[in-house]
Amino acid sequence: MQLELPLAIAPATPPAGTLRYIQLGGEIVCYRFRRARRRSIGIMIDDDGLRVAAPGHAPIAEVEAFIREKARWVLQKLAEWRAAPKPQVVNWSDGASIALLGEPVTLELLPGRRGINLQNGRLGIGLEPRGEPAALRKRGIAWIKEHARSLMSERLSLYAASLGVPTPALALSSARTQWGLCQEGGRVRLNWRLIHLPLHLIDYVVAHELAHLREMNHSARFWAVVGGLYPDYKLARSELRQCNHRLPIL
Repeated sequence: MQLELPLAIAPATPPAGTLRYIQLGGEIVCYRFRRARRRSIGIMIDDDGLRVAAPGHAPIAEVEAFIREKARWVLQKLAEWRAAPKPQVVNWSDGASIALLGEPVTLELLPGRRGINLQNGRLGIGLEPRGEPAALRKRGIAWIKEHARSLMSERLSLYAASLGVPTPALALSSARTQWGLCQEGGRVRLNWRLIHLPLHLIDYVVAHELAHLREMNHSARFWAVVGGLYPDYKLARSELRQCNHRLPIL
């Protein structure tokens, strides 16, 4: 079972699909269109705006008739998307700021040094001679992912012990629309970008996915298991729904 983000995380590469335009009421709306192996037409609003997917056999006229049928919903969600706070884009320069565990951390480039170190709210990154900005970014993200893996492994072990089950295997996810996923075989996948959020929200996601080891559904029994592991899950679930704009684009 998976725990989804309220909106997709902004992609590192340009979104797939053909750019098309349609008039909805008095507004010209652009959307990304792609053919997909699916049985029906689907529409969604993510950080790229409106996206539409349709089966290979569906004529464009049918697709656009469907969009017009949903025009009221589309225009409302697009208005909410435009008004929503946009994610911070990190430029990986000296003095730039990112969030780790919900707290601001200042990037400090250290010429002539090696390695990466987090101390007193500063993330010191050794700057190699003639180091390329892209390489600096790659090293920084790799360190953050490893930091996320270490912390999430620790929290997974802690909550697995509370549930009375062996600690499941952990895999990090870069999914655009999932916070976490518990697979049928018992493996847990957690979105490494959770490391930007406060620890109590990471704990909620961990508890949520571990509860699926008991109940692979979202029934009342499932939520009872979650509540046994994390009593304030309702508050955390509500807070998590508002967190997409707090995930920086690295």
